[in-house]
Amino acid sequence: MGWTAEQVDRTSMWKFWASWHGYVKANTPAQPGKLSEADKDRIWEQMQEMDGPEGEAHTQTYLWDGTFVPQNEALA
Repeated sequence: MGWTAEQVDRTSMWKFWASWHGYVKANTPAQPGKLSEADKDRIWEQMQEMDGPEGEAHTQTYLWDGTFVPQNEALA
């Protein structure tokens, strides 16, 4: 909340908890902002489209000497 320890000491419990609840309410996303099932399905489909064929490497490889191995080449 940004209060100092001295400010907390000087306030009443009622004022502190009222401020705390207001702070939490103002800084917490509302429940209606959750993803819908349709949004989840759409995101999942996009993730599946980004995947390549199974068993194929999807990361770039750099060797200890700093050389780069292109994605479709095997390590020697």
